[in-house]
Amino acid sequence: MRRFYCLCGNEVGFHDHYCKHCGRDLAFDPQIGTMWSGELIAQDHFFAHSANRGKAVKFRPCAQRFSAIGCNWLLLNEDEHCQCIACRSSRVIPDQSIQRNINRWYRLEQAKRQLFQTLLDLQLFNAAQPAVFQDLRFDFLEDRRSNPNLQLEHVLTGHYDGLITLNAAEADEGFLHTMKEQMRERYRTLLGHFRHEIGHYFWLKFFTTEAQKRQFRSVFGDERDDYAHALERYYQQGNNNHWRSRFITPYASSHPHEDWAETWAHYLHIVDTLQTAQSYGISIYEPQEHNFNRWFVEWARVAQIMNALNRSMGLAEPYPFKLSEIVVGKLHFIDEVIQEYAQRQTNNAAATEKPLADTVASWTKS
Repeated sequence: MRRFYCLCGNEVGFHDHYCKHCGRDLAFDPQIGTMWSGELIAQDHFFAHSANRGKAVKFRPCAQRFSAIGCNWLLLNEDEHCQCIACRSSRVIPDQSIQRNINRWYRLEQAKRQLFQTLLDLQLFNAAQPAVFQDLRFDFLEDRRSNPNLQLEHVLTGHYDGLITLNAAEADEGFLHTMKEQMRERYRTLLGHFRHEIGHYFWLKFFTTEAQKRQFRSVFGDERDDYAHALERYYQQGNNNHWRSRFITPYASSHPHEDWAETWAHYLHIVDTLQTAQSYGISIYEPQEHNFNRWFVEWARVAQIMNALNRSMGLAEPYPFKLSEIVVGKLHFIDEVIQEYAQRQTNNAAATEKPLADTVASWTKS
């Protein structure tokens, strides 16, 4: 996450609605990735200035700015929608007549906006062309574990053909911690769920030709293996004791699709955290000159600093992962795929499919 500033020079947070120093209203512009400070006029006008742009611009605030989730994103005046690109992707939300669901929805949407911002930074989404990802939808559902009035026993977090379903109870810290213990996971967060499931969504975008799928299989394995049977085997028999040499998490060993999504989510963790470190002067990596080798070496250094800081406070290490050479190769593959896809998006040539980089496969050893 980058650092953002009010026009007065005060640093502000990504989700902030107003500057705590000067009182100006704040709103985030997803088209150019900047925080505007200005004056909110009624519910449909926002006159804004940016700390790095002197000219005043007129926007419309997202309609959800005035709801329980308090979205602080903007729309262009000519946009036909009343909600921003992040909020309007939610198809089903938790029942807002139940008090605890208000905070759940708030936290779910916050995590989704952070996800969208990372995807915008990576140029996987283009806020000026939302039709490109209009097939992406989110259902935030409940089950009887958190709402005894419902018939549904279990809501399973997952993705199917552009629809991402999340159990709304995952927005509760207690439920999240309980599930983490039950699943014996080292890392489980609400944002992590979003990052994992969006990986399944982008798999369908990236691997559309047989040539691309063959390259995927050379790195992650054959995704045509029976998915339901693979998961059943994983939950009944547990993970392979040697998973650490080939996979980023035990769950990644269950099936190539889950290996992709787990590794993809990890890649997004690194991207966002390294950007934050760079913004605060902790990292010396310059993203304008992207090079995977330097990028990953810098990440290893920053992760070591993060863990040391937490240990100094008597807290658990935020980054408990040890990555094998094979896992690093998978991250490199994802990096190459993203770079090529983003370039095609930039060139507005999505109809012309290019084969993925041939050099990527050499990073992963069988």
